[in-house]
Amino acid sequence: MMGHESSNRSRLLAISLIVNIFFASATYYAVWNWYNLRFQMNRLSDSLRKLEQELNLTKIQMEYYKKQAEYYSSLISSGVATKGVMGHATVPIVAVRAVQRGFNIQFEGVVMTVDVELREGEGRILVNTVPKIGIDVQTSVTTAVKVAEKFTGVSLGKTDVVLTIKASNEVEIVDGPSAGAAITVAIIAAIRGDRLNKTVFITGTINNDESIGLVGGIAEKALAAAANGSKVFLVPKGQSKIVVYIPHRSNPLPGLTIIQYEKKLVELQDYLREAGYSIIVKEVQTIEDAYREFTSQVKSK
Repeated sequence: MMGHESSNRSRLLAISLIVNIFFASATYYAVWNWYNLRFQMNRLSDSLRKLEQELNLTKIQMEYYKKQAEYYSSLISSGVATKGVMGHATVPIVAVRAVQRGFNIQFEGVVMTVDVELREGEGRILVNTVPKIGIDVQTSVTTAVKVAEKFTGVSLGKTDVVLTIKASNEVEIVDGPSAGAAITVAIIAAIRGDRLNKTVFITGTINNDESIGLVGGIAEKALAAAANGSKVFLVPKGQSKIVVYIPHRSNPLPGLTIIQYEKKLVELQDYLREAGYSIIVKEVQTIEDAYREFTSQVKSK
């Protein structure tokens, strides 16, 4: 009798042990799945946000290059100049670079400078970068030269335009065309001999009709400009309001946190103020508008 009871207890103990192991394994598996789900959901949400930013930048650049290609034949120098022009000007430019952090690519603003030197020559456009900078400005500079010629009434057919783009270190820029407006301002200043206000920064493409075109990465550029001494930040018409991504956390299950991003339209100037910067944001539609802002508070040489 005693042996029979001992045998039953052993069986019950074995069954209990098996049941406990099963539930422990099931619990571990469930917890592991929760954390894996949380990681995947957060990563997906962040990836979608980054992809939308990247697509926006690419779309704007493609539209710019398409527009320039349609007018490319009109950008050939007329060669009517009888002599070259001598001059020099420097202007800051803001751009967006891609930064790899772990498995994610993030975008951030970067400030560089452009030195424009005009020399007697053959109407060539020469672009140099110091140090190595991955930036495509050739189309923008070609357009900038033609716009500067129309704006000033001075032909550069006998002038070499030498641009030197300087950065603090090697960077890979993802939106070269957005420097077009700033480069145009610098070329005009070099032709006229005007001084430029160093606290004015601008982002925007330059179009054949002298208008300033839309760009991406406004928030990143504005923050970089403000951090580098800008007091006035010029943006294309209609872009003084920006889309920001507000993170929202939710806990649908114990131990599971999901981060989703809500798009919100805000005033760029308010956005910068909340970041701790006192800076004026102005919209400009044409190169004339922009040039006026750069020269309104400085005197000619």
